[in-house]
Amino acid sequence: MSDADLDRWLPAWMALLRVYPRYVDYVESEIRREHGLTLPRYDVLAQLDLAGGRLGLSDLAARIWLSPSGLSKLLDRMESSGLIVREPDPRDARSWFAVLTPSGRSRVRRARETHHALLASTFGSALTDRDVAGLVRSMKRLGVSLESRDARSAATHSKESGRPRSRDPS
Repeated sequence: MSDADLDRWLPAWMALLRVYPRYVDYVESEIRREHGLTLPRYDVLAQLDLAGGRLGLSDLAARIWLSPSGLSKLLDRMESSGLIVREPDPRDARSWFAVLTPSGRSRVRRARETHHALLASTFGSALTDRDVAGLVRSMKRLGVSLESRDARSAATHSKESGRPRSRDPS
């Protein structure tokens, strides 16, 4: 790799590393302080609410940023807290749904107001609409690139071992 390549990519990488964890920590601390929710709990509740209050566990796992085992443990705690319930799929005895409770729906909708206010105050104070649109386009392209790379890696691993690669190594 040449110095020109480093000069091109390193500033973006360093900016991402510096900003992302600080921003996530800030948002999580505010959501936790205002609503008693961690970001993973908020993410699960928001995904369920956006899907009409109910999602199959495999669909939910595909939408959030936890491993399947991490999701299972989180859902146990959320169910104990009365935020969700799990219901069996009447069409497939092996499948389950996560379902928002009225308490979970109320909590996520209040937390979403706080979340959106945080986004508006931080993004809105630092970025123009054009900046935000460019950031969204860039992150989507990076996401597609990573998904493509992950798919190639999984296919290569599958060919080498003769079996598909799992998302969760545990």
